[in-house]
Amino acid sequence: MTKEPTTLTSVGKLIAEVLRDNYGVEPEPLFRKAGLDPDLMDDASARYPRAKLMDLWDVAVEATGDPCIGLAVGFSLRPTSYHALGYSWMASQTLREALERLSRYYRVIVTVPLQVDLIEFDDRYELEVIYPDPSYPSPPIPLDSFLASIVRLCRTATSPHFHPIEVWVNHGDFDRAGEYVKQFNAPVRFNMDRNVLFFDKPSLDAPLPGDNIELVKANDKVAEQYLEHLDPSRIATDVRKLLIDLLPTGKASQQVIAKRLNKSVSTLQRQLSAEGTTFREIQDGTRQTLAEEYVRDGKHSLAQIAYLLGFSDQSNFSRAFKRWSGATPSEFQTDDDASRRSS
Repeated sequence: MTKEPTTLTSVGKLIAEVLRDNYGVEPEPLFRKAGLDPDLMDDASARYPRAKLMDLWDVAVEATGDPCIGLAVGFSLRPTSYHALGYSWMASQTLREALERLSRYYRVIVTVPLQVDLIEFDDRYELEVIYPDPSYPSPPIPLDSFLASIVRLCRTATSPHFHPIEVWVNHGDFDRAGEYVKQFNAPVRFNMDRNVLFFDKPSLDAPLPGDNIELVKANDKVAEQYLEHLDPSRIATDVRKLLIDLLPTGKASQQVIAKRLNKSVSTLQRQLSAEGTTFREIQDGTRQTLAEEYVRDGKHSLAQIAYLLGFSDQSNFSRAFKRWSGATPSEFQTDDDASRRSS
């Protein structure tokens, strides 16, 4: 039986604050109308059923008459609203790293099947939000809120003037196109077949002032533990554990992992897709996490690390490491040592 998707109650708290502060609407009656307990908003460990939160969005639009309330909520977000993920975001080395972290840990926010893919091109990055399961489509209002919250976090970590170079959404403009352009400070295209934030490369690759490797490491661990506690039966968790065991053997292929889990490859792919991820994403994420730990440790040579992570040789590992972290292993270790000395 599939568990019902849930969302952090802090999202509900943001909606309540915006209703009261921006629109003069008391939120408690709307929460009860949607079947949500307003007293849970201040419980950081609680979660709301996603279906009922969708009902809250509907009654919020009805009460305010504003189809752009999702933007207002998203652009009111605080990093702490997203649990440990928010802290890791602010302490990331670059916005690119922060967005990759979002791709890995978005389930802290909402457990609906979802893919948050950061794709690199020669002249830009594209962050695409994909709903692969037709049972869980992308309602316009919460989608707006999610996209706005990402830009808000980017602004909080850098400058209030930060903006994407373009925004695509798969819904209409509610006759409020100007409001979208104003809030995102970028061209917005409606009724597209994708939901995408476009960024120029320098803005995502620039160092962040709050860079703190130790804080990132601690909060990533909190996020991982939170997700395991939230849904210990997730297939992705089992895949990750097997990868850690099998990577040094060089026999950590998707076929081998599927066999260990007594599944066909197609079944494994389908189940991972339902959890909003892929085998390649888990493999890359696991390798990156382990690689950074090994490099920080300084107890293994690069050749040994390459072997432990299942790479054919050191040069392939070094190229992958630079793709993950934006630095060579030696540069990463130097930066990490400098960060430790200054903290």
